[in-house]
Amino acid sequence: LKVFSAEQLKENRDEFRKYAEERLGESEEKHVAELTKRHEAIEKQFDGVQKKMDTFQDLHQKIEEQRIKAFSELNTRVLGLSVETKAATEATQTLSTVLKGSSQSRGKWGEMTLRNIVEVAGMTEHCDFEEQDQGDTDRRPDMVVNLPGEGRIPIDSKVPFADYERAMEATDREEEKKHLELHGKKMRTTMLDLAKRDYPSIVGGKVDFTIMFIPIESVAAAAFSTQPNLQQEAIENKILIATPVTLIALLKTVGIYWQQEKLAANAQEIWNETCDLHDRLKVFHVHLAKVGKNLDRAVGGFNSAVASFEGRVLPKARTIEALSQKEGLPEMDRIERVVREVDVKAVPEALPEPEETL
Repeated sequence: LKVFSAEQLKENRDEFRKYAEERLGESEEKHVAELTKRHEAIEKQFDGVQKKMDTFQDLHQKIEEQRIKAFSELNTRVLGLSVETKAATEATQTLSTVLKGSSQSRGKWGEMTLRNIVEVAGMTEHCDFEEQDQGDTDRRPDMVVNLPGEGRIPIDSKVPFADYERAMEATDREEEKKHLELHGKKMRTTMLDLAKRDYPSIVGGKVDFTIMFIPIESVAAAAFSTQPNLQQEAIENKILIATPVTLIALLKTVGIYWQQEKLAANAQEIWNETCDLHDRLKVFHVHLAKVGKNLDRAVGGFNSAVASFEGRVLPKARTIEALSQKEGLPEMDRIERVVREVDVKAVPEALPEPEETL
């Protein structure tokens, strides 16, 4: 019994071990398969993340390159702006020094500004305007603008700046007002002195007023604010106070007058050429009429010859042909067209004079 029990126990243990090994193997295979699937799924997810990371890296690199490029351009522009600012500052300081200097230096700057404005307006030296040399006398304007028809406009540049500068630098309101009033009076005195020079009678021409050019708009505006009737009084004294804006408008108008003058000159030249062509057509008409008469005589002579040929020559030729059996002479046709006469009355003796349009 004990032996049987021991054997039975051994069999049961072997079967249990075998069963356990089978179950454990199946479970292990199952777990391995699941782990493999999970690993593959994780790898797929990781691949997607890796691609996104690569895309992000490329995008980040492009953004960084653009940032570096933009920063370099910005740095270049900042340096350029710095240079331009420095140049503008130096130019402003130079202009300030000139304006704060002597009246002679301010006058030279005003003349230079006047010339620049005239060139911007499209006027041409020695044609539409001419600068005057001061020479030994100061009774000459800074510039004379020529008009069509021998008109001449004298322009004199004035820069009354001292009192205006003191008013701008004043910290007290009353002091500023005081200097502005002095500035207005100085502008009026300058205008009256210019009127006494009587430049229109010096330069000649049909224009009886002088332009007083103020190269700084604010300087003129400050004077008008304290002297409201300054422009009216200036006009009564044959003086027109002009700033850069109004002077450019005036010069543009003068330029239009010159364009119209050139158009009128071209129209006159065309008219002269047309008259010359008309005279030549009259001569050609006479020659053409002679050709027509000669053609008419030639046609008449040809038709007479054909008639003589048909009436006196051709019958004899037909007789000879009948006797000798020679090939017959062809008949000749007459010219029935009549040469058209040239109508002499259709051509006028001369063209009418053009009407004045300008």
